[in-house]
Amino acid sequence: MLFRRVLTYRLTLYYLAAIMLAALALSVLGIVYQPWKNLAFSTTVALLICLGANWSFARVFAAKSNWESSCISALIIALIITPSAPGDFAAMGFLVLVSAWAMASKYLIARDRRHLFNPAAFGAALMGLGFHRIVSWWVGENAVLLPLIVLGGAIILTRLRYTEMLTAYALVVLGISIAHSDLSSLTGVTHAVSVMGIHSMFCFFGMVMLTEPRTAPLGRRRQIVYGALVGLLFSPFTHVGSYYFTPEVAILCGNLFTFFSNKRRIRRWAEAFA
Repeated sequence: MLFRRVLTYRLTLYYLAAIMLAALALSVLGIVYQPWKNLAFSTTVALLICLGANWSFARVFAAKSNWESSCISALIIALIITPSAPGDFAAMGFLVLVSAWAMASKYLIARDRRHLFNPAAFGAALMGLGFHRIVSWWVGENAVLLPLIVLGGAIILTRLRYTEMLTAYALVVLGISIAHSDLSSLTGVTHAVSVMGIHSMFCFFGMVMLTEPRTAPLGRRRQIVYGALVGLLFSPFTHVGSYYFTPEVAILCGNLFTFFSNKRRIRRWAEAFA
């Protein structure tokens, strides 16, 4: 009852802000290894760039500006990109470009005021490929944040009713991890599940990125396929030739599935470009 009166966007914003504040507090205490000054600086930069860029694009495209959506993208970016020190101009420039392109994707790659790709994932993937930089997803490396990630994610999941989608994702990812473990030993299987489920970005990715409502498909069956597909590409063991998918590319591929599985949307796009 407490959360039913809160809009989903606002609830997601509160959720991400709680994770960031917890990370900052634990960083001050020396529990989270990221320096708190770098974390505070990067979060501020991401928020300012996302809010500014979103406002600018909204003015150019005569669209309504949603500051909550911009803040959500900014917080995600700050939680997945290694925090920049104020004097590290290369890292700061990368953060700025990721934030700017995340907002640009909402307007440049969109139809009917609906963006095609997850903004934070798009900015991170594009700039990561362009500058050959690895997106660290550092939030997943701090198991101390996991209880908050899971608790808040469960609340969001209940609101959106994406339980089956997340279950499909989890079963595929953990199943592949177990298949590549030492199946002759219970310790080997337990270790594989622990590494993936607790000491990686697995939970944050599933709770935050996978369940982004504007890029997730409609319909139970498509949601299950979507979760399984993203889980397959998210797995560190999945590759095409020598190319191994990154988490941000995995979610973008899932976004493409959402688009191409929607016949009405494809028809509207075809008519628009005819």
